[in-house]
Amino acid sequence: MEAEASDSTRAASVAAAVLAGGASRRMGTDKATLRVGGVELARGVIAVAERLADPVVLVAPDGHPAVALAAEAGVARIADPGQGPLAAVAAALSAAEVLSVRHLLVLAADHPDLRVPLLSMLLDLRARAEAVACRRGPRLEPLVAVYERAPALAAAGDLLAGRGERSPRALLGALRTRVVEEAEWRGVDPDGASFLDLDDPADVEAFFARMAGGGGRSG
Repeated sequence: MEAEASDSTRAASVAAAVLAGGASRRMGTDKATLRVGGVELARGVIAVAERLADPVVLVAPDGHPAVALAAEAGVARIADPGQGPLAAVAAALSAAEVLSVRHLLVLAADHPDLRVPLLSMLLDLRARAEAVACRRGPRLEPLVAVYERAPALAAAGDLLAGRGERSPRALLGALRTRVVEEAEWRGVDPDGASFLDLDDPADVEAFFARMAGGGGRSG
């Protein structure tokens, strides 16, 4: 993932939120600040987001290791309430309201190989729905997705207040979501690299092996 931001690729009225508040139990150490290829995972995601959106914020709980990383990267930090990923997305949507943007690009901090063409595709489709997300296999990908702030914030509030499923996928289900099917998104990200996440040491080892084989981080 390239670190240099390019104003020419930024979309108007779009902010980005990088979610870094996970407990990282399977990894055994914080994922957001884990160095992969010499760069903290969250910092790499921030760098990609900055090519596409302005402003970019990092969502992490008070006392989280990523709080210092946000300051070092020069981005604002939004407090994650620590009630799961849906609550973190809602916190980011609330911040987006303050920042007066219509759309929010939501990215998990543990994606080491985000592809700008795929994210650009999602942003290009944002005016056609209340959310834009890719389907990979049987599931939608809610943490590499774009949300329209007002309807998404309202729907997230309803889900958090109810007794049903509280997840970003449930949020996509509650919105008028433009689903990008595999036949469409694989044209810009053939290997699905943007959806690769690192959950445990085996994932990290496999990613390094993939990079060594020439399959990673093409931008």
